[in-house]
Amino acid sequence: MITGSLNTLQRTPLPAPLDRIMVEVVKSVEQWLNAPLGKTEIDGLTLFCLVSEELTEPAADRRGEFHQQYLDIQLLLRGEEWIGVGPHAYVNTGADHPHPDLWFVNDEQTSYLALQPGDFAIFWPGELHRPLCTPNQPAQVKKLVVKVHRDLLAGL
Repeated sequence: MITGSLNTLQRTPLPAPLDRIMVEVVKSVEQWLNAPLGKTEIDGLTLFCLVSEELTEPAADRRGEFHQQYLDIQLLLRGEEWIGVGPHAYVNTGADHPHPDLWFVNDEQTSYLALQPGDFAIFWPGELHRPLCTPNQPAQVKKLVVKVHRDLLAGL
């Protein structure tokens, strides 16, 4: 996992392919804040963006998730969100698999990231995370998730 803020991106050491995606695709909160909801293809199924507005929930009502084929770059555009991270060794036996490359598990997260607009978290394929948690009352958030196929990460 890598976490940071677009405000300090120049001080965040990223592997070259991720640095290029952050500079050329993610760019800024302003670029995506008024973007329409839904999917924007950048490079077919290899690199695409999902803009969503969703309601956060108490962590107990959310489940941990992971992906095998895609890395997630999650950027908060509006609102406040906590994302559960870890444990780093979890059991995926019996994980629910409702959509391609999305698995849910019941393992509890060991830490939480508190995101404000402009903050991002990058999750590698196989890395457990629990997005859309609330630190207080459920609230509406808008976020960008950039999906990067593992083929673009070859050699990292």
